[in-house]
Amino acid sequence: MTGDREHGGSARADRALRTPPSGASDAGGGPDADPRRAGRQASRRRRAAARVAQAAIVAASAYFLAAYLARSWGSIQGFDWRLDLRWLVASGLVFLAYYFAQAGFWWLLLRGCGVRSPFWPAASVWGKSILARYVPGNVFMFVGRAWMSHSQGHAVERVTAAMLYEQALGVCGALLAVAALFPFWEYRPGATALSLLALPLLVALMHPRVFRPLADRVLRLARRPPLEIVVGFRAVLVLLCLFVADWFVGGLGAWMLARAVTGLGADALPVVIVAHALAYVAGMAAFFVPSGIGVREAVLTASLSRALPGGVALTWALFLRLWVTLVELLFVALVAAADAVLRRRAAG
Repeated sequence: MTGDREHGGSARADRALRTPPSGASDAGGGPDADPRRAGRQASRRRRAAARVAQAAIVAASAYFLAAYLARSWGSIQGFDWRLDLRWLVASGLVFLAYYFAQAGFWWLLLRGCGVRSPFWPAASVWGKSILARYVPGNVFMFVGRAWMSHSQGHAVERVTAAMLYEQALGVCGALLAVAALFPFWEYRPGATALSLLALPLLVALMHPRVFRPLADRVLRLARRPPLEIVVGFRAVLVLLCLFVADWFVGGLGAWMLARAVTGLGADALPVVIVAHALAYVAGMAAFFVPSGIGVREAVLTASLSRALPGGVALTWALFLRLWVTLVELLFVALVAAADAVLRRRAAG
């Protein structure tokens, strides 16, 4: 009996030595644990480095903007500032119409991608998601919209397709507006000819045979499945024309704001429309900067430097950022309230 107990004890001891303690595989005991843990740690380090880089870029942009304002303080103080409430209110109403149109385009894109949603829930989701542009990372707008749409029962793949079309149409529409009005911004025969030649090329980019391979590459980089839904070219052309028209509306709102505080003349309206659309494209290109902070202001300032003193143009650009943010908040409050009221009526 004693020998059996000794033999059993030694066997248990051998098993204890061979068996790793609980959690050892997670700590690196398993053959696949170390690569997985190393991958997770590397991913966390990359995300942390990206956040630090974004914060550094935003801080640098704020520093250079503040330094430029300090150097131009004399011209800013000496400028004949004004506040015309009529033009200010008109600017706010025009920007509200701009955002309602954008929400309508999003609703149409959802329908084009096979998502049947009432207008107000779709507009509410779109409005809430655009506020996430100010969060570092710029991905939260897309993730938030996909998550909110999924909670309403919509397929994420179709919502993703609608978002891809929205971004492409927004950029192409802005570039078309810039190309059409470029001669009014800076007339040069060679540059004007190139801007006009860009019009059919930008339209061709939205053709399904061109857009789908490009979209699939973007989705592959984001580790998402290929594009499942392709909107017909005729519908895309209609939406593209609507986006271009809305860029004119947004530029009109920006000019009205400049008119309200600086007295900028009507002859500068095409320049402001081009600057507003070009600033959006530059902000999209600088996707690593939250909402293009600093980048858009630099483009707006450079574009209006001929019509206004540099410091005054930058002050207007910063005021435009604040003004548009306030209009966005008002828009989101309106569509969210309308959606909530209609939901309560439907439930009652």
